Amino acid sequence: MRLSNSTIVIVLATIIATSTTAAFVDAEVNIQPDGTMSSDSSFPAHWGQPPMRQTRDYVVLPESYGRGSSTLKHWIEEKMAEDAAAAAATADAGTERRFADPSSSSSPPWPEKSLIGMTGGEAQQEINIADPTLEVQILDEDAMMTMDYREDRVRIFVNADGKVVNQPHKG
Repeated sequence: MRLSNSTIVIVLATIIATSTTAAFVDAEVNIQPDGTMSSDSSFPAHWGQPPMRQTRDYVVLPESYGRGSSTLKHWIEEKMAEDAAAAAATADAGTERRFADPSSSSSPPWPEKSLIGMTGGEAQQEINIADPTLEVQILDEDAMMTMDYREDRVRIFVNADGKVVNQPHKG
């Protein structure tokens, strides 16, 4: 029996699609095929929602959280460190207070502080105060750019008036 080239291509495509789907189904991750997190996420509720934008890599997550992107790994590590610091602060102070005093006059540094509405230069100063080692770029909100992820870079997107339109973050 002789098969045509198109039949061979269809058979190979079916085999590849089936094997990659099976690999995805067997993975220890709570990501649905449409890219959303499943509702049975085992993260503590006080951590909030995991990051929506994630890199397209696949790494082992801390503790028993399975596998996922390095963005999710860093988020989990950050939340675990915050929990450990809060527990240490509670143990040292001997109080139940866990969060910063909202009535204090000092505003939080970036990235907790919203920079939306500031001028690009003001936002750049805030970021440089928080972490002077970062490379800060000010770009138009519709500027073309590379899609690589770099922990040492922050991009500030501004509108035609020079005002920040999105909260800047590392990447």
